[in-house]
Amino acid sequence: MQSDNPILTRVETYSNVAEPMTIQGAIQKSVLLTVIAAALGIALFLYCAMTANFSIAYAATIVGIIGSLALGLITTFKPNTAPALAIPFALFEGAFLGGVSFIFQVKFPGVPLQALLATFVTTLVLFALYKFQVIRATEKFKAVVISASIAIALVFVVQIFLSFALGSTIPYIFESNWLGIGFAAFVAVIASLNLILDFDLIENAAAQNAPKNFEWVCSIALLATLVWMYYSFMRLLSLIQK
Repeated sequence: MQSDNPILTRVETYSNVAEPMTIQGAIQKSVLLTVIAAALGIALFLYCAMTANFSIAYAATIVGIIGSLALGLITTFKPNTAPALAIPFALFEGAFLGGVSFIFQVKFPGVPLQALLATFVTTLVLFALYKFQVIRATEKFKAVVISASIAIALVFVVQIFLSFALGSTIPYIFESNWLGIGFAAFVAVIASLNLILDFDLIENAAAQNAPKNFEWVCSIALLATLVWMYYSFMRLLSLIQK
C-alpha cells in the first residue's frame, strides 16, 4: 500500500512483528500531538497578542514551517525516527500555528477562529464519510489527490522563490480576485481530502501488521494535514474578507 500524503511513507506487509500497531494507538498518538501543537500555538498567540510582538510571530512562523518540513521529510524517508521526532515535530507545528494565527488575526480579525471551526467541522464530516464508506481511497482517488498536492506544492515553491528572490508574485492566483479565491478554495479542498488518505493509511497499516512505532508516522501525517487544512482555510477566508 502506497501512502499518498506528502509526509507518508510506504507500508509493506509485515510478518513476525512482536507488537503490531493498532488504529486506537495511532488515534491516541494523533490526539497527543494535536494537543501539544494546539497548546503551544495558543500560548504563543496569546503572548504575541498581549505584547503586540510581530517579530516573534514572524520568527515563529518561519522557524515552525522550516522545522516541521525538515522533520516531516526525515520521517518520510526514515520512519524509524518517527518516535523520537514526533513531539519536536508537534512543537514546530505549534510554533507555526501560533505565529501565523496572530498575523492573520491582526490583518483579518476573526479569520483564525473561523478557520479553526471550518477545520474541525470538515474533519468530522470527512471522518464520517470515510467511516460509512461514502468516500474511499481508491487508486484513482489517490492519484488525483496526490497529483493535485504535488502541483500545489510546486506552485507555492515558485511563489516563495519569486517573493524572496525577485520581490514579485505569481500573477492573479495569490490576489483577492475570483481566480485567487478559486485557487485558495481548491487548495483547501485538496488539503482536506488528504485526510481520507491519512485515514486509509492508518487502517491499512494496522491491517498489515505494521510495527508499533509506525503509529507515530501516522500521527505525524495526520497532524501535518490538519495544520495544512487550517492554514488553507485561513488563506481562503482572508481573501474573501478583503
